[in-house]
Amino acid sequence: MTAAPPFLDAGPGGVEEDMAAAYALVNAFDADQSGSRLGNPHAEFAALRRRGAVHRSTLEEVFTGTDVLGPTGTPAWHVVSYHAVEQVLRDEHVFSSSAYGDSMGQVVGRSFLEMDGAEHRAWRNVLNGGFHRQAVSERQALIRRDVVARLGTLANRGGGDLVRDLAFPVALTAIAGIIGFPPGTRIGTLYTWAVGLIDDADGKITGAMTEWLGTPSSWPPQSLVGRLLRRNDPLIGTGPELLPAVRLLLSTGTEPPFRSLATLMYAVLSDPALLETARADESGATALMQECWRWECPLTWVLRRCSTDTELCGVRLREGDLVCVNLASANRDEVRWADADRLDVHRQPQPHLAMGTGPHICLGRHLAALEAHEVLAGLAQATTTVWPSRPVLDTDGIGGRGFRSPRRLTLRW
Repeated sequence: MTAAPPFLDAGPGGVEEDMAAAYALVNAFDADQSGSRLGNPHAEFAALRRRGAVHRSTLEEVFTGTDVLGPTGTPAWHVVSYHAVEQVLRDEHVFSSSAYGDSMGQVVGRSFLEMDGAEHRAWRNVLNGGFHRQAVSERQALIRRDVVARLGTLANRGGGDLVRDLAFPVALTAIAGIIGFPPGTRIGTLYTWAVGLIDDADGKITGAMTEWLGTPSSWPPQSLVGRLLRRNDPLIGTGPELLPAVRLLLSTGTEPPFRSLATLMYAVLSDPALLETARADESGATALMQECWRWECPLTWVLRRCSTDTELCGVRLREGDLVCVNLASANRDEVRWADADRLDVHRQPQPHLAMGTGPHICLGRHLAALEAHEVLAGLAQATTTVWPSRPVLDTDGIGGRGFRSPRRLTLRW
């Protein structure tokens, strides 16, 4: 395997600076969306559930909480109950992922996110080779060292922001390694390009990546790109045709995971008893992680489009209708969970929808779980052997409407 192309080579020590610059752009974007962080959307979602499972709305109203009347709105159905959301996610024949062609597709290009049927399965069959539980577990030692080192650095300098200095770089580094980027690559730059925070007007990033993808020997055989490049399947293609997939993997492999890690750390630092639960045994850590995902899933909505006329919970939908599936609302459906707004690690376990379900269930769910376990273990160790004393936590709490997480978790000793 060769090094990154010169334009994408950060050089010694440059990777951390590159990731810090990327997070600054992410944080600035979140700040620009601050209006949508106000209030508690869960109260709004609960009111919708009391009125019904499926509601006629617009994308603008769903995404902002503000009524959009007249021809300026984009008509959409807002699906809010657990039963209805699960039904939509499981039936790709009626509810197509092609809806993403008008949103994510405009940023990353046509990727497996917006594919259905055999085409989608072809991609997942290859990518699952790098995301299944055993493959992910082989990266555990790397992730553990990363977490421990970053927590130690925080202690040595007397504090820092766990979102900026731990959650974001851990998630980005982990997915970059699985994709196949070698150490020293400007993965922060690649991430901000992948999600559209920088526009690559001169085409240098796209050109470098296109050239790199045209050289299969540059990628480890067991990496995600290596697997895709070596797969002789016309449904997948080769070389530059993989560019949208790489952008999507960087985006979805970083954004929801770092936000879910931030929420998890917010929970245990706000209630030390939760950290003791995680410290006690692995089952306690798993229960805490799963309950945090249910309580505040990092991604609120996914999109689908009706492939045919259908009925959903007594509501008639037409072919071509856009469907906005509310995962956050489904995960607090009081029909399924008692006192659903409360984080309760002792609940009787049952499936939630933070990672989706059906044909498009999250590919990276095992990686996200491993990252969460290692962060919990690292925090438990740091509070007893690394940190000089219990730090003071300064946070803005959990906010956001489309993505939900704390924007900052600042520790000071």
